[in-house]
Amino acid sequence: MRDAVAALPIPGRLLGALLLLLAGLMAPHAANLDPAILGFFYITALWRFTAIQHAHWMPRRWLLLIMMLGALALVVITTGLADGRVAGTALLVVMLGMKLLEVRARRDIHITVFLGYFLVMTQFLYDQSLWLAAYLFLGVVALTVIQVGLNRVHVDLRLQVRHTGSMLAAALPLATVMFLLFPRLDTPLWAIHSAAATTGISGDMTLGDIGKLTQSNEVAFRVRFDDAAPPPEQRYWRGPVLWQTDGRHWSAGMRPVPTARSAAHAPAPLRYEVTLEPTGEYWLFGLDLVVDAPDGAHLNRNAALIAQQRIHKRHSYRAGSDPARRPDGLSAAERRMALQLPSRVSARVRALAQRWQDAGSGDPRAVSNQALRHFREQPFVYTLAPGTLGADPVDEFLFDTRRGFCEHYATSYVTLMRIAGVPARVVLGYQGAERNPHAEHWVVRQSDAHAWAEIWVPGEGWVRVDPTAAVAPERIEQSIDTARSQAGDRVVFATAADGLLGGLWRNAAWIADAVDLGWYRWVVGFSALRQQNLLSQFGLSDLKGVALAIALVIASAMAVAVVYLVARLPKPVRRDPLQTLWQRFVDKLQRAGLRPRPWQGADTVCGEAIQRFPAAADQLVAISRLYVQLRYGRRRDARQMSALRQRIRVLRLRSS
Repeated sequence: MRDAVAALPIPGRLLGALLLLLAGLMAPHAANLDPAILGFFYITALWRFTAIQHAHWMPRRWLLLIMMLGALALVVITTGLADGRVAGTALLVVMLGMKLLEVRARRDIHITVFLGYFLVMTQFLYDQSLWLAAYLFLGVVALTVIQVGLNRVHVDLRLQVRHTGSMLAAALPLATVMFLLFPRLDTPLWAIHSAAATTGISGDMTLGDIGKLTQSNEVAFRVRFDDAAPPPEQRYWRGPVLWQTDGRHWSAGMRPVPTARSAAHAPAPLRYEVTLEPTGEYWLFGLDLVVDAPDGAHLNRNAALIAQQRIHKRHSYRAGSDPARRPDGLSAAERRMALQLPSRVSARVRALAQRWQDAGSGDPRAVSNQALRHFREQPFVYTLAPGTLGADPVDEFLFDTRRGFCEHYATSYVTLMRIAGVPARVVLGYQGAERNPHAEHWVVRQSDAHAWAEIWVPGEGWVRVDPTAAVAPERIEQSIDTARSQAGDRVVFATAADGLLGGLWRNAAWIADAVDLGWYRWVVGFSALRQQNLLSQFGLSDLKGVALAIALVIASAMAVAVVYLVARLPKPVRRDPLQTLWQRFVDKLQRAGLRPRPWQGADTVCGEAIQRFPAAADQLVAISRLYVQLRYGRRRDARQMSALRQRIRVLRLRSS
């Protein structure tokens, strides 16, 4: 049977709204697709928008064929077909633009709306942020409103929105059940990642790198502790360990560090979950010292966490740490690496280290204390603007400028320890964490990036030493105020926000951070493991495989039944507004002494009222005509309703 509505002409307003909506939904792809692809789509959309008023501008079939071949060539040239995700999205975009030039009947808009749904889904192949999801959800609602309007002869926006809201509300319980109980993959659904990565700590370091990284206030990772968080002096988040240097540049060494053997340890006293932002590196960060590595990662010989793949997307993992444990093991090859010196070491640097070695009688801790005392007593400055150092940066920093950031102190300290015969190395990572007052997690930012040192003490292993704490003890307790530190001569540490506006802004930022992490944990990152953890809270941890599928069917049936029963509930009767106005008019007549019968029509009632109140005859005639037009006319005019309401309000009845 032929659908008569589908063959009706397209309302111009409906088509115009669809074109504007698709243009808005296409906008986020500006970060993912070549400008030529987006330009092709917007040109076709503008062409079709113009053709709404000028139908003869619609292209012929031979022109559409040429444009299609050109669009395919454009996709091949701009994408190279190297990335199937990008190439497929580009093909969908140009084909959607071509489809707009074919829209001539309502059935064509149905297809276009469904292509719009696919366009929304492709956005999540690149970005799964909450703010984009909210924007696209509004777009999906608008597409559905248009689709509802296609099934009506006359466009009624208010009615379309109401029907769309009813459908979404009815679908929400079933969608929630499906999301929570549908058997999940081991990894989240949106596991495709982009090659782009945010800034972060890499596997090597040049003097000044940490200082530049610290100027960013972006989030590095977030942490949720199972129990109480450790004190500030234990919040060292271990990353790569650096051994070799030329005096300015530090690296892990030419050969790979062997993987540490797994050993039986006591249960980790600190367990936590880390949500790491994309870095493009293999490094994972754990509280110093990690004793329980997460799945998909391992601890290397340096006690650093290494992932199996580069972190190109937000990544969550669980780990366990023991702050009292120290890395152990020092082979002969590692000792040589831990004593390696740059080719150029000045005489006064050697003399300083030799003096400490003699005073400490070769005891590593005594030599280290001499170095820390030197940093405390001499006029060293902790700053983000240390200036440029020359060919011998260690000598210039220790004796001339005495201005530096954490990497200057850590590398100079390690160099002095090695000259004094103490094996030492540099450790990169983060120090600190700030608790979100509106959630249960802690935030570590790029401004918390840090470099410290480790020395080898016989009988104890590798011992952490933080030379920066000797110059700026506040660094351990407080975060760095990046804005004020860049503007000043010394590092300025963050304090509580001053004033009402500052406090409101800070609280708003924390709330946004909590919402963002919640969105990732319970939507984007809702994997099979997280699903099992959720079910275990309700005593359903044994639901797996077939049992989980059966539970899904039962819960879905219950959700559908609830929606059906709610829909069958008696709805409140909405009184006709016209009838309400007429009753108000009748009440006025009764108060004036006239008693209309319920079965009498408008003309009869007004006729009797005119005989009783001839002074108001004109007003009564106008009321009668307006009421009849509104009651028996095809459409109710809002202006006539307003006029009737006004006339009834000002009506004054007096008997002659």
